[in-house]
Amino acid sequence: MLAFFKKFFTWWNQDTFGTRLQTIFFGKLVGSDELGNKYYESKNGKRWVIYANTIDASKIPVEWYSWIHFTPNKIEKTHELEKYDWQKPPIKFNWYKRGLLS
Repeated sequence: MLAFFKKFFTWWNQDTFGTRLQTIFFGKLVGSDELGNKYYESKNGKRWVIYANTIDASKIPVEWYSWIHFTPNKIEKTHELEKYDWQKPPIKFNWYKRGLLS
């Protein structure tokens, strides 16, 4: 029962009930990234992301950041960027472990 209320009323526990309905009825899956985030677009051009784990906007990769903010670029439809060996993966910072959040 508590899980139902969390899903229905809170946005920080993944997608809400309204977002889930909008995704089912109006969303077209455009793609997903290596972190498991899924990116959707509606017929009228609205774009949104369903995060795989914790909701954190800094976990959107560069190629998807430009797409979700309507920034035109050369890889608009492919979303497959070449990763170089000097590029590092995103740092996973644990706010709770550091004592910054309780």
